Amino acid sequence: MKTHSLSKINSNLKTNVLQKSKQFQKLFHHLFISLLFLLLLLPTSYQARTITVCKGCSLDSLKHAIQIANHGDKIQIKNGTYKEGFLPITKSITIQGETGVTIDGLKEKHVFGIYHDHVQISNLKITGSGISDLVEYAGIYTEKVKDCHFENLELEDNVYGFYLSETNHCTIKNSSSIGNAENEVLGGNGIHLWSSSHNQIIGNQLKKHRDGIYLEFSEHLNIINNRSQENIRYGMHFMFSSENSFAKNTFKNNSAGVAVMYSKKIIMKENQFIENWGESSNGILLKDISESTLTKNTFEGNTIAVFADGITHINFIDNDFINNGWGIKILGNTDHNRIQNNNFIRNVFDISTNTKSTTNVFFQNYWDHYEGYDLNFDQYGDVPHKTIHFFGYWIAVYPFLMILYESPVVLFLQGIEKAFPIVTPIEFEDKQPRMKERI
Repeated sequence: MKTHSLSKINSNLKTNVLQKSKQFQKLFHHLFISLLFLLLLLPTSYQARTITVCKGCSLDSLKHAIQIANHGDKIQIKNGTYKEGFLPITKSITIQGETGVTIDGLKEKHVFGIYHDHVQISNLKITGSGISDLVEYAGIYTEKVKDCHFENLELEDNVYGFYLSETNHCTIKNSSSIGNAENEVLGGNGIHLWSSSHNQIIGNQLKKHRDGIYLEFSEHLNIINNRSQENIRYGMHFMFSSENSFAKNTFKNNSAGVAVMYSKKIIMKENQFIENWGESSNGILLKDISESTLTKNTFEGNTIAVFADGITHINFIDNDFINNGWGIKILGNTDHNRIQNNNFIRNVFDISTNTKSTTNVFFQNYWDHYEGYDLNFDQYGDVPHKTIHFFGYWIAVYPFLMILYESPVVLFLQGIEKAFPIVTPIEFEDKQPRMKERI
């Protein structure tokens, strides 16, 4: 009897549980359908939209459009000049102009100040940043943001073009910046990165700034296919910025081409350093860098193609040094570098140094000054090539002696050098020089 009662109680409990479970499932189903219905009824204002700005429209101010925009919105600007002043952006928005759109910052502050992630700006002319001795005003300024994108922009008459501060994973692409720098003190840089990483700088034109591109404490950058010319100081200048790559860029007719300082693990490939000419102009200055590679670059028409000061474990491979005053100036504190398979053609001095000994290795380079022979026809000279001539060494030690270049005294000394090679620093030699230039 007791067993029968317990069985009945268990049966009733099971029935109640099943009923409650079915009621819960039915309630959950109704809640889900209701929630889905509510989502479908949400107003379109919560979705990304396109806001149009144009002259003669009810919305004729970009500043006003930015104020009313929500995250994810796109602002489309019609042809015309918009005198806006400072434009702060604190939302993830896209700003895109049609052909002929100019945004004037009215010399106030930055033209665009970006203070939020995921901002995109394209197809605009941007002009008229502020000028100050205390603040570095720019056409586009970003601070502590990521994932921004700037493309097809034309910047003119701004102190700094693009200024990226603590900015990561952003792109500056196919844009130009023509500066208003009159001297190094008052001028700004075309593209300036400070404490920024993983950015792409691709296909830009920089001109008439202090430095075309300037990097400091910035790493993991790709700098590709840019042209930097006619800048007051350097075409590109960076310090304390390791693990960067720059390739297929042109640095032409700057006071000095490029300065790479206090950095390591730099890849420099297929760049052109051209006509950076002046009293102390370099195609590239390498100061205290290590573990880096220069390959397939062209150095042509520079006062000094490469100035090497305190560099270690650098590979110079497959480069062309053509028609420079000096090919490579190697100071005595430069050690354990490899110079291999390069062409040295029509330089006044291929190699210059202020020391008589070296740990640097020269191997299988082509030297148009080489007067050796190849009896076994293996395309390499049978006697080493002395890379430094007597007068070239003394010029490095006493630069004022350059006034004697090609004088009868120097020509006489060069004759003695050929007869008695012992007067030349013997450690600076290519033990297997190429007989033909590398193509």
